[in-house]
Amino acid sequence: KKKDSVISITSTVTAVSPEISTTVNKTSKMLPLLFYWQWEYRRTSTLNPAIAVSYFNKAVRLQSHKGLYKKLQGQQLELTIEQLPGTFAFVDKAHLIWLILGKISWNKIYTEAAVADMIISYKVLQNGVTTKSGNITVANNDKNKKFRFLQSWKSAISEYLDNYNKNITIMSKDFTDQLAEELQ
Repeated sequence: KKKDSVISITSTVTAVSPEISTTVNKTSKMLPLLFYWQWEYRRTSTLNPAIAVSYFNKAVRLQSHKGLYKKLQGQQLELTIEQLPGTFAFVDKAHLIWLILGKISWNKIYTEAAVADMIISYKVLQNGVTTKSGNITVANNDKNKKFRFLQSWKSAISEYLDNYNKNITIMSKDFTDQLAEELQ
């Protein structure tokens, strides 16, 4: 790949492990009463930040050709990724009522989205001297989503990851637009 001499992107977000993701299973909020039981099963996954960084890098470079390079006017831009969304959970809230002749149970299963926003700091340099710097925060619009009827965990994970990748790209485009406004 050709190295871009105008825009450099670095990240301070470090991976917990070199794997694509790490998952922790936890059963919490257990309420075992005599005739009523309730518990919450949570499967929390943390994605490797290199995935989001590559989507951010690609989106920023594509968007920058639409006007950011013109606004830089030969100056260099250094971007540092401070924070990215990268944790999500599958939550199963189960309820059980014991009756004399049997039991009644129901579950609420949903994907809990990451709450972290995207935070990027930037520096505009001319001949090695900083002319402008700042931070831009892009809100994460990812929302909790219920499982569809008879949807498997595997398809729910695939669906969430597709939406996650799209969301990172959209947030990156929003960042580029905000940066272009600040550079005016």
